[in-house]
Order: sequence, then C-alpha cells, then structure tokens
Amino acid sequence: MIFVTGGTGMVGAHLLYGLVLKGYKVRALRRPSSNLKQVEKIFSFYKGDYFQLFETIEWVEGDILDKEGLRGALNGIDQIYNAAALISFDPEDRDNMLYTNCEGTANLVDLALELRIPRFCHVSSIAAIGSPPEGIVATEDQPWRNSRDHSGYSESKYVSEMTVWRGILEGLDAVIVNPSIILGPWNWKSGSSVIFSRIRKGMKFYTKGGTGFVDVRDVTAAMVDLMADSNWETLKNQRYILNAENIAYRDLFDKVATELNVKPPDIHADNMLLNLAWRLSAFYKFITGIKPSITKDSARSAGKLSYYDGTKICHCTGFKYTPVDVTIHEIAQIFLKEVNKV
Repeated sequence: MIFVTGGTGMVGAHLLYGLVLKGYKVRALRRPSSNLKQVEKIFSFYKGDYFQLFETIEWVEGDILDKEGLRGALNGIDQIYNAAALISFDPEDRDNMLYTNCEGTANLVDLALELRIPRFCHVSSIAAIGSPPEGIVATEDQPWRNSRDHSGYSESKYVSEMTVWRGILEGLDAVIVNPSIILGPWNWKSGSSVIFSRIRKGMKFYTKGGTGFVDVRDVTAAMVDLMADSNWETLKNQRYILNAENIAYRDLFDKVATELNVKPPDIHADNMLLNLAWRLSAFYKFITGIKPSITKDSARSAGKLSYYDGTKICHCTGFKYTPVDVTIHEIAQIFLKEVNKV
C-alpha cells in the first residue's frame, strides 16, 4: 500500500492518477476541508471514464502536523510519497510556511523510521539547490549558501530536505526529487498554470530572467521510476534534479501566447520597474489587506537567470523528458477547452 501526502495539489493529483492507473493500491491524506473536485478534474483531463479509477483511492482525513494521527494512517504502508508543502512568496507567510513544511516532513520521516517503512520519496525543489551564479548550470552537487536573498519558500524546502537527509543517516531509505518550475494543468488562477490565463487576458510585461521547466507528468513518472523495484537499490539515498529545459521567461511566454493565438508580452520590465512593482503591491496590501500579486522575492526571481542540469536521472534510468514545446501545447489545449466551457 502506498501513502501519498499533498494529493490535493497539482503534483499530488497527477501522482495519484499515475499510481492508480498502474494498478497500485493508494491511500491519500486530505484535510477535512479539502475539495476533491479539482483532483477529479485532473483525472478527467486524461481519461474519459475516470471516476471508477478515482474511486480506487482510499482517502484518509488528517494533517501532516498531527503526528499521532499520521501514525494510524500509515498502518500497512510500505511506500511514502511526500508531496505536501505550502508555497508562498509573501513575507507574512514565511514563519508558518517554515513551520508547516519542515515539521510536517519531520513527522513523516520520524514515523517512517519508527514503523520501518522501507521506501520514502520526498518532493523537494530546485529552490533547495540554492542559487547558482549566472552562467553556471547547477547540478545536484551545487552547494547551498546561506543568504538573505533566499525566499522563505527556499529555506523551508532546504530545511525539509535536510530533515530527510537526517533520516537517511538514521537508517531511512529515501530518494529526493528537486523539480524545476512544474508545468501542468491545474487551477488556472494559481501556481504556474496562471501563466496561461494571464497571457490570454493580455499580459504586457516580460523580464530578462529565466529558469528550468518540467512537465508535471514527468515529475510524477520519475518519482515512480525511482521507487520501482528495478531501480531502488542502486538509486536510493540520492537527490535528483528534474528539469526538462532551461528557458528564458520571455521565450516561455512567447510559446504560450503562440499556442493561445494571442499577442505575447512585449514590454521589458527591468529591475527598476520590478522593484517599483513589488513596493506598490506591498502598499496596496497594506491598504486593502489583499495578498500582493508580486513580492520582493518573486520580483528578484523574475530578474534572474537560474539554470539547472536535470540529466542525472536520464543517465541512471534512461528517463526521457517531454519537450517543453509539447508540454505547453498540451496544457494550452486543455486550457482552451476549459475556457470554452464557460
């Protein structure tokens, strides 16, 4: 039996689909307030008669911060996929995000050790790799450097990952994946999926920055491959960057705009404009209480070139990434079909 946390998020939902499609028995953690409709929608994107497949998931209510509650949910489990995490670049969310992401991971690691669960897969992020200097393509060996420039999200993913490494030193067998920016269909108002709705509405600005991108289905397929019997003994207790291609943001926006048949962003937002934008957004939040659309951390990231080497898993398993052009085309088709329903 496989246990999945974060099953109501984009990565978790796609992971659930991939696992049950292969016939695995899956138990997934959800909060009592979680809405499973979005997970069902993900299943419907890929399979017409999806509901019977969706119904095979055993959902359990709980919270990764409730260690004793987790203990019962892990009864009979032999694999854990930890895809749960808070994601925010709002400074006000920093402390809660650090606590939730790090404490939740620690609970799972401790219980996996205590209950002798033999396989553990942790979804980290390139944010935990640190920021390579421009012109350097980071590998799994890129050292983390403490810096005030790191976002709260980066710190939370780094500390969470260190908790898994601590577990490995104590006898846990685990793999860690570090995806770049994950592209996939999800809620078109949040995460990377929002790119499609904003560009369709006429996004005007682009930045000089760029980073790595990867298909959500590649992320989940890689996780399942790493946990497979045929690979486990040789690939366990390592980290793997998952990155299909490094692309400038402007080029990515152009590709999305082409697929949506709209005008791409054509005004360059330089560092001065980005700094003004996040300050105005912070002031607007102060006046209205509405979360900012751009923060200091996101503005800094938008102006940087941070590139990553995702080929380690390819050399180890023969894994092949989906080209980003194909990913964008397929997401755009799903997006347009959704929009046209409204």
